[in-house]
Amino acid sequence: MGIDKFRKDDFIDETDSLPAVQRTEARWAEPYRARGTGLWTVHLRRPETLRNSDGHLVATVTAGDLHTLGDLMAQQDALAREGRR
Repeated sequence: MGIDKFRKDDFIDETDSLPAVQRTEARWAEPYRARGTGLWTVHLRRPETLRNSDGHLVATVTAGDLHTLGDLMAQQDALAREGRR
């Protein structure tokens, strides 16, 4: 089977979203709980946005419970909004 038998639609470009995954604009990825420590952790989806930050913003937030993790995420979101002004 030669390459001429394939159409352009048969290939996935690196910029295409995965078919089973919905593209999201959320700032944070899904939180997870580490097996060893039991701590909840969440990462920024695009940590490269922190390059020019003032140092108060972090790419990863870790906490002992989901409520505290949510509070820390909200605090980071507020700092990010202030930095954009």
